[in-house]
Amino acid sequence: MKEESLQYIIYKRRDLKFKLKGQTIFLCAVTIIASLILNGVTRKTGIISGSAFIVCLLAYIGVNSLHRKMIIAKRKAIIETNFPIKNNVLTGVQQELILLDIDYFLNGSRQKNDPYSVFTDTAALKSRIEEGETLTNTEMKGLNGIYSVESIKRLGR
Repeated sequence: MKEESLQYIIYKRRDLKFKLKGQTIFLCAVTIIASLILNGVTRKTGIISGSAFIVCLLAYIGVNSLHRKMIIAKRKAIIETNFPIKNNVLTGVQQELILLDIDYFLNGSRQKNDPYSVFTDTAALKSRIEEGETLTNTEMKGLNGIYSVESIKRLGR
């Protein structure tokens, strides 16, 4: 379940972007340097260097986009199969995912676009979930709104 939490998704995407940028820069630099060594400073070198830059940039954009879609599809599948919350009681999967996401936002890792800002006291909600208490109708509606297929679209930006 940890793989579907927002914290894991954000860290995984950040790490992939860092690795992709490093590999892209390395590949471009090697291609440009090799072209300079083999051809000197000529128009051919400029064409090869420009082509290498464009290919590396397109590969970076493509792999980053594919990775984002794969992660979002995995979270969407979990949300589609395990939500909405019924009878004001959380299942184990729901509880684990919600607690991981609440911890991520409570730790201050991300203040912008906090979906839990609809709740007046997120810490109190967290403790109620941890204790396995039944949720109020307002809490249930709020969590069902956060963990809906429509919320996945906001994640995909």
